[in-house]
Amino acid sequence: MSSVFQREDMYDTVVVGREQDVVLTTGQLYGLQVRRELDRSFKPVMPFAPHLFGSGKTRFVKSYLELVRSMGERALIGPENISDCEKDRRRSFLDKLHEAVLLYVDLTELKPTDPKEKSLEWAVYYLLYRFACKQKGLSLMSPQDAYQKISLLPEFLLPELRKILGISSDQFLLVAFDEVGTLDESYGDFDFERTQDGKVFPYNDFFGIIRGLCKEDNVFFIVVGKSEGLNIRNYAISVSRVELTFIPLSPLEKHSIIEHLEKSSSFMFTGSPKVSQILCHQHFSTNELAELLLELTGGVPGLLVKAINYLLHCKLSQDHFLLSKESFWMIMNDSIATNYCVDPLLPRLISLSKTRHRLLKMLTLLALYHIRFELGELVHLSSTFDVFLFDLVTDMCFYRRLIVDENHQERYEVLIPKLLIRYIEQSVNNDRLEWLLLQTLKSQPVEFFYESKCRVFEGLVATVFYLHFCYHPTDSLMFSILGQLSSIWNEMNVKFSSESTAYYMKSIHYTTSTSEVERDTFDINDWKKIVEEMLEFEKIYIPFEPTSRSPDILFKLHGRTSEQNLIVGIACKGRWSFNGIRWNEIVDEACKFLKPVHDQVLTVHPTLHCMLIIMSTKLSTSVATDLNHSSHCYSCGDRVAGDFWIPRNCELIILSESDVENFIGKDILSSLRSAFKSTDNPHSRSIGISTVQEMVLSLSKNI
Repeated sequence: MSSVFQREDMYDTVVVGREQDVVLTTGQLYGLQVRRELDRSFKPVMPFAPHLFGSGKTRFVKSYLELVRSMGERALIGPENISDCEKDRRRSFLDKLHEAVLLYVDLTELKPTDPKEKSLEWAVYYLLYRFACKQKGLSLMSPQDAYQKISLLPEFLLPELRKILGISSDQFLLVAFDEVGTLDESYGDFDFERTQDGKVFPYNDFFGIIRGLCKEDNVFFIVVGKSEGLNIRNYAISVSRVELTFIPLSPLEKHSIIEHLEKSSSFMFTGSPKVSQILCHQHFSTNELAELLLELTGGVPGLLVKAINYLLHCKLSQDHFLLSKESFWMIMNDSIATNYCVDPLLPRLISLSKTRHRLLKMLTLLALYHIRFELGELVHLSSTFDVFLFDLVTDMCFYRRLIVDENHQERYEVLIPKLLIRYIEQSVNNDRLEWLLLQTLKSQPVEFFYESKCRVFEGLVATVFYLHFCYHPTDSLMFSILGQLSSIWNEMNVKFSSESTAYYMKSIHYTTSTSEVERDTFDINDWKKIVEEMLEFEKIYIPFEPTSRSPDILFKLHGRTSEQNLIVGIACKGRWSFNGIRWNEIVDEACKFLKPVHDQVLTVHPTLHCMLIIMSTKLSTSVATDLNHSSHCYSCGDRVAGDFWIPRNCELIILSESDVENFIGKDILSSLRSAFKSTDNPHSRSIGISTVQEMVLSLSKNI
């Protein structure tokens, strides 16, 4: 790659969207101060950000104090009910934090240091001294001379640092350690403490050193860098007696990207205009550019900055450069651009180990279906080795997004930016299931990740149907059942001629929405347009929103020997508690699909037929009894529940619980029932990694 594309400084970046992280970090620093004042044998608390490249770790710690000042009291005094006395204490702390000095320390420069080469503690002390001198532009004492003056005592080190930095003993000193993952490569460099079985844990030694420094007044620490964060946190609490609290540093959302574009400026252009002024114009708004950048990068700050850098380079090097949606994708889909953006991750992305490769489908499912996971969930790699999913996401070069629900319950979602998918594809070889999952993820609108709910049941049904169409059309038990129930199904070609993917389509609402805050939608009177222009043969579609006035899944089938074609809708009804789907709900599903499709489409296309399949995990007692616990098909002229007549060329199929269970898999449905047993709207529930692994095994059997 040409060296010109390695530039990281095409513009001055402004940190945005980090209010939540500032509040959490400030709260932890305040907590350390309170503990220190109350009890000298306290256990220190410390903000900790163990994230992958691009999450914004370094930019956050370097700009933290500036962000605190800009937020004012909101950085520590929120809406919670606290006493006036406590508010005064917090204001006093904030006042001092506003005057604090930051000492940034890069741990990649940590190395054995004379005269105690094997001592990690002395190496850390001398590194702090070096960076303090570097920050003020002062010359260094030799390690030997520094050791004579500082030794290994916090009460000697910290006054020396304050003297160098020019701050008083009562002024706050904030030390930010970056690249803590360097300790993973330091096993042979230092004499670490060993456990009884001879193992060493460098992070325990490191945080033990910081614990000693925390006993001194008015000094605070933030630690960031790629590492096995949860594993380290648990050891730090039990061994080093330090409490580490994770700084989420979640990917940015659209409004934050807009703010970044409008506040960041580029000195490479005359007058240092804002990035939005450089790249946008009358026919291409900042809002449009933000949407495209979000689509491409998933809002990961490092990938976002690199993409903007590359676009600015194109603008600077081309006299008539004019950005549009089409030119954006033409530029950013070029291998030179993508290689530049993901360069720090390339070595790992293209060389997945067999163990990590086996886990790829599981993580892709988590990202695709928006399945949330708990902080401490474990993944079993072998009979003797487990790893925290929290850490695995980082190890696999993916990103986490923190979700806090209305009950203040914290869970995480997996984000796989679209920029990375083409490189992951290179490592999956002939794994057709992984290819399908990645392609579906690539076609998924990025807003789906930020706005939608858990769609695990609909996603499973769509994926299994697709796999049957592609690989097992003749021996699919579900297709056989549908053929026994419906003569029109038997006339359809149920073999897809080529591999494709699931597609996400605009939802169907009572009125068409075109506002900036809501995606464009189809009107309930647009079924002719949907059938004729939207639904293509041999493709499966999922409406963007679960509240769409349509079935959860749509597809269109060719007739094998005749001109007859079939429009199929599947209503996926996950019922996980005791309440099964009732007749009035079935009639409602039929009314919102069969009737409008008949009235708007079938009356003008006599060769078209329409079928609605009700696929529910549980039927109410009355429905199951009326159907004799079997699947049933209602055809033209049949009356459903005494309320709804099936229109001409339409069919309504209600599948029995046993047929749904055989289609999805008994073990999977059992796990979903267990996870969702308290609710029929499991949007924020964690279904457990064992269930996701069951899904992978079950789906793999369909290839």
